[in-house]
Amino acid sequence: MLFETLVMLLTAAAPARPPALVVAPASLFWRTPAPAYAPEKRAVDNWRFESAQWLEISPLAAAKRALDAEDKDPARCVKLNNYWCVKRAGWTGEIASDADGHVAFASAEEGAAVAALLLRRYYVDYKRHTARAIVERWAPAQCTAMIARPTPGLPASREGLARMMPQRVVPMALAPRGLQNTLRARWLAAHGRGGVGAPPARTRIAEALDLIPAPSIMAGVSEARPRREKLKPRAPDADMIAGLSLLPPPSAMPSLGASPPLGGASAPLGGGLDCAGELARIANYAAHVAEGVVASPNDDLLLFTTDGQPTGNLAKVLANMAAVEIGPDRPRLALVTAAVSQLRRLLEDPAKAAAAAPPEPEPEKSEPPKPAPTAEAAHQPQ
Repeated sequence: MLFETLVMLLTAAAPARPPALVVAPASLFWRTPAPAYAPEKRAVDNWRFESAQWLEISPLAAAKRALDAEDKDPARCVKLNNYWCVKRAGWTGEIASDADGHVAFASAEEGAAVAALLLRRYYVDYKRHTARAIVERWAPAQCTAMIARPTPGLPASREGLARMMPQRVVPMALAPRGLQNTLRARWLAAHGRGGVGAPPARTRIAEALDLIPAPSIMAGVSEARPRREKLKPRAPDADMIAGLSLLPPPSAMPSLGASPPLGGASAPLGGGLDCAGELARIANYAAHVAEGVVASPNDDLLLFTTDGQPTGNLAKVLANMAAVEIGPDRPRLALVTAAVSQLRRLLEDPAKAAAAAPPEPEPEKSEPPKPAPTAEAAHQPQ
């Protein structure tokens, strides 16, 4: 209680800034001289003080986080000082990466500077000017395979019918929908008409009946009918060939060209891909990125000028993207502004800009992603 009272007094003295205990110099705390990454914790050792300084959280929550007394764990990228969940690509300030490839930065400032530089690469080099185009590359869809289960056919014997498990138990005395799925109905479906025995033999006429002369009124009735002559295939004449030549091709007929052939190469084998949830996630992400910047996720964000200099929209888009990645936390305005200012200073020296993140051509959508260490920092959602 005494600690919380002290924090509230510090907040009343400077309500717009985090408490002095949190933003004190690093020499007053038990921090290592160089930030280190702990693989078992998937965190950088200074992430608590970095997040308390650079995230918009209440002073009490910042104090609890600095003392490891918070109720629940934050997002995984917060522990990496990587509020935009950038993946490894040899960035400046990169000290390690987790099992999923997310970069662990030495400080939150370096993570913000890399995010601003990566957005410039997307907008200027890769010509991705809309929120939807950026998010489709920044957080690509992870589709899952749909496995088609085989449908069992009808049994070929009585033993197979006996081994077949019933799909629905229906009492024999009560059949509200007729036979339907009862055992009797499935038995009748598996066996044709006439029972299970052999077909009845043809009745032989007694030889004595052949000796009895037929009456005159029955003349011609008992005689065997002559078999019909087999029709021979007629060769097509000239009129038939001329009529067939006037018919349109099957592709021009909508009733024939709409349905693909059965068993064709276009038919998926063993199921398809389920991307419905991922497409909805990308659309929601793009809408949050464009919020307060443009009217639609498909409009140009105008992040950079024609000569590649950042505009005022870059800071807004960076803040919106971080809010989606590490929500409900948001980066402070000072962190985003410092990242944009550092990008401007970097662009003034082309040699430093090339050394910070050498650009590379964007792979086509049809090509598989290349696992090179300098590949573009693709991203996975939280």
